[in-house]
Amino acid sequence: MAHAAGLSHSQGWQVLEAWHAHSPELIASVETTAFAERLDEALQALAPFDQSCIFVYPAGGSPALLHDNLHGIPEPGAMQRYVNGTYLLDPVYTACAHGRPAGLYRMAELAPDAFFEGEYFNSPDVHPCISLASGSLAEEIVFLSPLPGGTYAAYSLMRCNGSPVFSDQDVAALRLCQPALEAFLQRHYAKVAAQSLGARPERSIAEHLAAAFSGFATDRLTAREQAIVGLILRGHSSLSISLHLEIAEGTVKNHRKHLYSKLGISSQSELFHLFVNHLLGTELGEPPAGVVPATLVQQSGR
Repeated sequence: MAHAAGLSHSQGWQVLEAWHAHSPELIASVETTAFAERLDEALQALAPFDQSCIFVYPAGGSPALLHDNLHGIPEPGAMQRYVNGTYLLDPVYTACAHGRPAGLYRMAELAPDAFFEGEYFNSPDVHPCISLASGSLAEEIVFLSPLPGGTYAAYSLMRCNGSPVFSDQDVAALRLCQPALEAFLQRHYAKVAAQSLGARPERSIAEHLAAAFSGFATDRLTAREQAIVGLILRGHSSLSISLHLEIAEGTVKNHRKHLYSKLGISSQSELFHLFVNHLLGTELGEPPAGVVPATLVQQSGR
């Protein structure tokens, strides 16, 4: 049972021994403020990482940061912008909207084909896990945990620029322990799920995501153009958009040209800034007026 894809039989047992060595403290920390720290320590023993965080994505609402092990890296205001709107451009949120099953995913498994060259991934103004000093991430991997009521917990492990990406052996080691980790996340964040059920959201995560893009530039863009804007900003190439919408790639390029003209812009970067300003109701680079700071929930099982 210790064998897993990417690990030899002996390597699998070594992984389980390391996990079991941390299990007593981890079990004791469930529903206490020490849980996320104990979880980080247990996974560091399996596959070292530079930073981590846990977000919860409630159905129809904004995310909350439940665990911050980002070492103060985010630029001032970036986390506030994320929880107040730019999370809509995060492939992790999109994965939750599409109902991805519980598991460990590389970001490359979740992100569209042009995501890593796009503005969101490389912009410290809106990406909550990078900065001008640190640069883009070497890699992010994420445990997705569907909670009752349409809520998701997402536990991300990251390696910073200059560090190697997670090896196949690293990922295999973490996946070997994923079922147990999933049980811990379900138990620890049960109260979060209960709060989500009590809130009775009017829209699911998927409906919330669709509504954000359909509300952009309604006086200038058609519904098809709004859909294309959403796909562009989430990191899809023209080819990928054509496959999603089942239209010719040339038709996508014509739509892009026309919507740029209608919006009075000439680049994807300008489109990105227009949309972010639409989400936040302010110019990018300025803190949104009247916005409540990012929700920082201490590890108390809430």
